[in-house]
Amino acid sequence: MVEFNQDNRPFVRSVFVLLRHWRFLLGSFVFAAAVAVVFALLMPNWFKSSASFLPPQRQSGLLERIAGGGLTNTLKSFGFSGIGSQSEGYSYLSILESRRMGELLVEEFDLVKVYDISDGSIEKTLKQLAENSEFAYEEDGRVVIAVWDTSPKRAAEMANAYFRHLNEISTSMNSVEARNNREFVELQYTTVQDSLRELEEKFAAFQRRTKIFALEEQTKATISAAGELYAALMAQKVRLGMLERMVGPDDAEVQALRLAVKDMEKSVPGLGDNELAGLLGSDVDDLPNEGLAYLRLYRDIEILSKLQAFMLPLYQQSIIDEQKKLNVLVPLDVAKPAERKDRPKRSVIVLAAGVSMLALAIMFVLLRERFRWYTQVHADEWASVREALRFKRRS
Repeated sequence: MVEFNQDNRPFVRSVFVLLRHWRFLLGSFVFAAAVAVVFALLMPNWFKSSASFLPPQRQSGLLERIAGGGLTNTLKSFGFSGIGSQSEGYSYLSILESRRMGELLVEEFDLVKVYDISDGSIEKTLKQLAENSEFAYEEDGRVVIAVWDTSPKRAAEMANAYFRHLNEISTSMNSVEARNNREFVELQYTTVQDSLRELEEKFAAFQRRTKIFALEEQTKATISAAGELYAALMAQKVRLGMLERMVGPDDAEVQALRLAVKDMEKSVPGLGDNELAGLLGSDVDDLPNEGLAYLRLYRDIEILSKLQAFMLPLYQQSIIDEQKKLNVLVPLDVAKPAERKDRPKRSVIVLAAGVSMLALAIMFVLLRERFRWYTQVHADEWASVREALRFKRRS
């Protein structure tokens, strides 16, 4: 009889060993599968319901009015017309995953009882709800809400409740945001209005005292152009303040706008009392004091007048935004009770259990065969090991 060499073609040798123990391997697979079948049949059926919606198309609002609607070509040349068009104050997914949303669902559907939380813990209930809910933002722009529950009807109702509460929270947040924006713009507008009224009264008194009533057309045009630039700069500072309040000072668009405003400040002449030469040239040095005072008053009134013209539509838009009471989300698919269960996947459970047990059985057979081969080839070493084990047992 030819002696088989263990080191020669080990794969073939392993196959022969497994074939010799096929009954044991098959029995292990069947046993595990049978246990898994019993376990799977005892598991409750879970049904999945999904709802989806599309975020609303972006409508012209306060920031859009600042960014493009009321700006002149001079201002647009500084690159302000498109900044911030995609800014969002919050994420729909963040609202869906928030504790506030979870508590609304727990209270509405009495999930402590539904999930059989014995100690009534809200934390455990919220954790269970999170495990049975899923939110996704699809490439086509849809936001999908999926809910699993042992009741298909309740699963659909919960998915629709997520959407309903999301709409309510979003509308509430928009309302608060609009009110804050209106108060901010109103303060800026009334400040400009009061300052302009005070300057106009001061200017009228100055004209009555000095009898100076007119400027050269070229001088008026120069000051008017500078006033438009300065008013545009002030409008962007207002917008910068609004963005900082909405998205924070570290937002990339806020930082970009802040740098752009600084660059614009360098390009606007005549901002200070001693900078009229930047507007009118060196001839301003030859003017008498009353002439300089007239120019400064005229310049300041021109700036505030144009700034007021910028601010008025923004103030009007802020009032309109605050008065809006519209639902902001557009439903696409309303959740309906599922006709078939989504989980557990009983066939997958049974197959996975059987394959896992089969893998363990194969490992056991191969290790056992290897051990037997070792004890035969290295009989002396095995004898010494057995002797050592007997010594330990005696001691």
